Amino acid sequence: MPPPAQERWAILAGIPKVVATEKAMGVRPPVSSSISVAVAEPPYASVLTVPTRVSSAANNLWYPYVAAADPSGMILLSATQPFTNFSCVVSYHLCDAPTGKVAAIPRHFQPMGLHGDNVGLLRRGREFMVAELRPAGHGSGRATLLCFTAGKYDWVEKKLTYFPPLDRHYFGEGVISHGGMLWWVDLSYGLLACDPFADAKELLYVALPSVLDELPSDPVSRGMNRCVKVSGGRLRYVQIHGCPNAPVVTMWALADPPCAGDWVLERSLPLADVWADQSYLDTTLPQSIPALALLHPTNPDNVYFFISSCIFAVDMRMRKVVEFGDFWMPKPPPHLKRSSHFVHVWRNDPSCRPDILPSCFSKDRFSVGPDVKKMIKRFAAAQSRLTAVKPDTHDKGIKLKRVRDHDDILKEELEAKRMKLEAVFAEVIESRKKKLMGSVTMKVP
Repeated sequence: MPPPAQERWAILAGIPKVVATEKAMGVRPPVSSSISVAVAEPPYASVLTVPTRVSSAANNLWYPYVAAADPSGMILLSATQPFTNFSCVVSYHLCDAPTGKVAAIPRHFQPMGLHGDNVGLLRRGREFMVAELRPAGHGSGRATLLCFTAGKYDWVEKKLTYFPPLDRHYFGEGVISHGGMLWWVDLSYGLLACDPFADAKELLYVALPSVLDELPSDPVSRGMNRCVKVSGGRLRYVQIHGCPNAPVVTMWALADPPCAGDWVLERSLPLADVWADQSYLDTTLPQSIPALALLHPTNPDNVYFFISSCIFAVDMRMRKVVEFGDFWMPKPPPHLKRSSHFVHVWRNDPSCRPDILPSCFSKDRFSVGPDVKKMIKRFAAAQSRLTAVKPDTHDKGIKLKRVRDHDDILKEELEAKRMKLEAVFAEVIESRKKKLMGSVTMKVP
């Protein structure tokens, strides 16, 4: 009997490539326009390409982010569009890689996360659910879960509790789909998990393993020395620790049942053993501490690392380099470094693909949900609170650029929504007037 075929998988870059197209340069595009994924064999990068009408490219302040990739071929993109010099509008899009179609998800009425680090995608049968978690950071132990099912009109808001409560801001590192649940990762706090399709009232909390000899961490690029990934059918946590001259890579696996929160120590490898091996010397890479990238989806022994623009895989049992290559991907903002946050394991399983795509991929005109009246009232209330933003000046009267704070950005986004909605309604009313006048003209003898 021949050996079973190996499952195909790819390393999907977390930042998409953005290109200008004729449709994006002025011609009105259809609702579903083309995206593509350039798939490459590991260890090379597979990159999602989107037109500028879907998202702007990464710059020094913000970047679009691939938040999730489902085995069915569905990709969740957190897109950005500049609003002012110092602010942007964030929106979510579902991208279907096999067909090249993309569908925008309606925005909810809460501030959108700038980098998509707290939103995930979960598939159940034919349904795709986008879920965004907002844990309160004032010690109340409360969280808001915003859920949107593809093809529906509105977001559903759920109030949940979690313990231990956070008394600081939640630092999201990404969301993992595993075991029929979504797992929100905060590397300095732990994991929060739930099934967004269910009516649970409490989030599952799992603390991460701790070590006594942590390396100094980058407060911005937290995923360089630590990461949580799925490998071999289990959640695994990897950390680089020890002293800077003798770093060690250690791996733990989350034992069953996950609700017990027990981590099993599996492997520990001094990087000096890898540096001394001929396989590493052949790469001509420096003997410096690398950044964690990901785990092989089926072989937990293979851990991938970044050094500069290169990626390499180390077999932790054999203590040698087994894969090496140049890893090209769109660059993040200069203050961020390549880490596990910017790559995803994308497993391709055609059997997971639904026979019918959600209806949002086939709509050819603007549609309004049942809560449109409530939305209009919210816009009207927001409009009454809008105030003009005046530029700051110094003594000589020269205008200075003013970085808008969070409240100003929200006001600008609400104003943009209101103007867009008014334009759509005006177009609909004008169209109905023309139809009515035409019918009256036909009835006149």
